[in-house]
Amino acid sequence: MRVTMTTMYNRIKTDLSRLTERLDKTNASISSGKIYRSPSDAPVKLTHALGVRDNLSDVDQFQRNISYGKGWVKATENIFTGIQDRLQRAKELAIEAANDTLNKDDRRAIAQEVKNILDEVISLGNTKLGNRYILAGSKTTGYDSGEQPFEMDREGNVTYRGNQEDVRVDVAPGIKQKINLDGKSSLMESGTFEALKDLYDSLMANSQPNIENTIKKLDDSMTYISNQTARIGAMESSMDAKGDLMDSQKIINKEILSGIEDTDMIEAISDLNSTQTAYQAALGAASKVMKVSLADYI
Repeated sequence: MRVTMTTMYNRIKTDLSRLTERLDKTNASISSGKIYRSPSDAPVKLTHALGVRDNLSDVDQFQRNISYGKGWVKATENIFTGIQDRLQRAKELAIEAANDTLNKDDRRAIAQEVKNILDEVISLGNTKLGNRYILAGSKTTGYDSGEQPFEMDREGNVTYRGNQEDVRVDVAPGIKQKINLDGKSSLMESGTFEALKDLYDSLMANSQPNIENTIKKLDDSMTYISNQTARIGAMESSMDAKGDLMDSQKIINKEILSGIEDTDMIEAISDLNSTQTAYQAALGAASKVMKVSLADYI
C-alpha cells in the first residue's frame, strides 16, 4: 500500500484530534467530578444513574409525606392533651362543687367555667392544620360557611359533621400510613361532651348528688381520651420508623449514584498524565514529519 504525504498528514491530524479530545474529556471529568458530560459519554451508566435518580426522587417524596404526616400526628396529640387537661380541670371543679358548704350561687358560678371548658373542647375538636380539620375523618374540607365538624346546639348537645374515614399518606413503596383519628370514634364516643353537659346542668340545678355522679363520668372520659393519646403515640412511632427507613434508602441510593457518576480522581489524574505524555510525543513526531519536503531529497 502506497503511503503519501497527504495520508500521513491526515493520520497525524486524526491522532492529535483524538488525543486532544481525550485530554479535554479527562480534564472535564476531573474539574466537574463526574465521568460524563453528555449521554454519549457513558450511555449504559447514564441509564443506570437515571434509574437511581428516579428512586431518589421517590424517596424525597416519601420523606415529604412522612414529614407532613408527623406534623398531623403531632397536632392530633396536642388536641387530645388539651382535652385531657380540660377534663382534669372539670373534675376538680366537680369535686369542689360537690362540697356541702357551697350554695346555689356558688355552683352557678362554677357552671360558667364548666361551660367555658365545653366550648374549649369543641374548639379543640375543630382544630385545623393549614386549612384542613384534623378530627373530621377524610372530610377535612368542604364545609358550608359557618359549619364545622363539631357543633353545639342551644340545648348544649354536640353533633359531629365529619366522617369516620382514614387519612393516609404514602410513606414507602406500596405502603400507606394512617395519620388521623376520626372525631366520632376518638371524641364523640368518649362521653366527654355528655359528661361536661351533665356537670353543667347539675351545677345549674344545684343538685349535689348529680354533681357527684358526673365525677365518675369525667374519669371514664379521661381514660378514653388517654387511650386515644396512646393510639396517636403508636402512629408517631410508626412514622418515625418509616422516616428512618427512608433516610437509610436515601443514603444508599446516593452512594450508588456516586459510584456510577463520580470521577475516580486517582485513575483520572493518571489517565491525564499518560494522555499528556502521548500528546507531547505525538506533537514532537508530527513536527519532524511536517519539516520533510521534496527539497530534502534533492
